[in-house]
Amino acid sequence: MTVLDRFLKYVSYETTAGEERSDRCSNEKMMLLADEMMRELFGLHPDEISINRFGVIDCKFYGNPEKKKVAFLAHMDTSPQASGKDVKARVVTYEGKDIPLSEGRVLSEKDFPHLANALNHPIVITDGTTLLGGDDKAGMAIIMTALTDVLSNKDHRPLEIIFTTDEEIGADAEHVSMEIVDSEYGYTVDGGDYRLIAIESFTAYAMDVVVKGKSIHPGSAKDKLVNASEVLMEFHDSLPHALRPEHTTGKEPFYHLCAINGSEDSAKAEYIVRSFDEEEIQRMIALARFTARRLNERLGYEAISLSIHEQYHNMKNVLDKYPSVSKEMEEVYSRLAIPYAYEAIRGGTTGSQLSFKGLPCPNLGTGDYNCHGQYEYVDLFEMERMVDVVRELMIG
Repeated sequence: MTVLDRFLKYVSYETTAGEERSDRCSNEKMMLLADEMMRELFGLHPDEISINRFGVIDCKFYGNPEKKKVAFLAHMDTSPQASGKDVKARVVTYEGKDIPLSEGRVLSEKDFPHLANALNHPIVITDGTTLLGGDDKAGMAIIMTALTDVLSNKDHRPLEIIFTTDEEIGADAEHVSMEIVDSEYGYTVDGGDYRLIAIESFTAYAMDVVVKGKSIHPGSAKDKLVNASEVLMEFHDSLPHALRPEHTTGKEPFYHLCAINGSEDSAKAEYIVRSFDEEEIQRMIALARFTARRLNERLGYEAISLSIHEQYHNMKNVLDKYPSVSKEMEEVYSRLAIPYAYEAIRGGTTGSQLSFKGLPCPNLGTGDYNCHGQYEYVDLFEMERMVDVVRELMIG
């Protein structure tokens, strides 16, 4: 089975992430794909295989014990930002012209300049009504294709394959059974450009803002009414406008307002706060707390409260301690004559969390672009090149 065949099969499963649940994955439809992956892995005659109540699969192939044991990870769920139901994937050759989708959407190099790199390549696209699911079913297809090839090589290194659920809501690393993970390090295969290796990620916090107002009839509100929604808008407007995702790039930090609702009596907003620098993000959190405190002082009571939760940290803090992992990747890319570069990914990966749980994990590209929406596409040339990369890493 080719990497394309596998990919088209995997995207046919609806695995949209939902609300996090404490005892199972967020969407039970993910378990249908998990069952399929269990069948495929069983067919490769693993030495150990297990699946937990969240649908996370851990599969081991013992290999040559004189080589270092390495894990390869991908996630089965897709983003809730766009529908993943009834994905109608099709393969076209990109000829440098706009590609009409449905509902007036057009996949265009003008809007997505990186499409130029796919000139004359076969690409997999959607019909414009759903996302594609390359994030991260392209990673799954790459791992399974490379694994099938490698298992015919008796001298492959010890391998651990981990397929997770609920990555898109940031819960998958919590559901990995670390007591059974025994690899020395791992690779998440979950990215874009196949030439880019992510060894840095954001440090991430979630910030919930709650405002308690004083609701008074507007006819007699003078000097009495404290409109909770107005207070929340003032708080938001007091944070630096330039530090919003739409105004930042590269290694610049941001505050991102994810959700907001309210009335005169109460209001709530959900933010994420991101930075590559640990000291910088603490200053950003301190600024938010200072802003809330000054508003409360002016209003004369604790109108606004913040709840700030740590999510994950920059994996570079861990990966810098493992230079041999970078050396291994560099040797493979050089041997395959693939130009590569290290990148700081403006997001997080499963490896961002697992690196701090004892499994250092840089992230490799898959050839997936415009993820989480109807303009998503996967460059088949890049997927096939990543099969070569993962195969070499698996042999060790």
